[in-house]
Amino acid sequence: MADEKPQVTYWGISIFNSRTAQLNTIALVVMIFSLTEIITLIPPKWMPGYAAVMAVLNIFLRTQTVRPASFIAPGTSSQVSVDKVGPPPAEPGKTTD
Repeated sequence: MADEKPQVTYWGISIFNSRTAQLNTIALVVMIFSLTEIITLIPPKWMPGYAAVMAVLNIFLRTQTVRPASFIAPGTSSQVSVDKVGPPPAEPGKTTD
């Protein structure tokens, strides 16, 4: 039992209340409906720009999110235990995040 990592408890929100999950769902639906076989919501030449905007929005939302999301009823929360994160071991000549 000495090898157990220390745990931290977070209160997870419903995936249905997660702004990041909502953005990704909308992005997926728009991409599906933009397939040429279905209907063109976004012209193909705009797709790289659309993908870049979605990536930037995802990165921004991840910087604003500190709570995990789980498949629970909307408006509820649940305890989620995760391993405590500590500093990485120092390695000469390497930079880590």
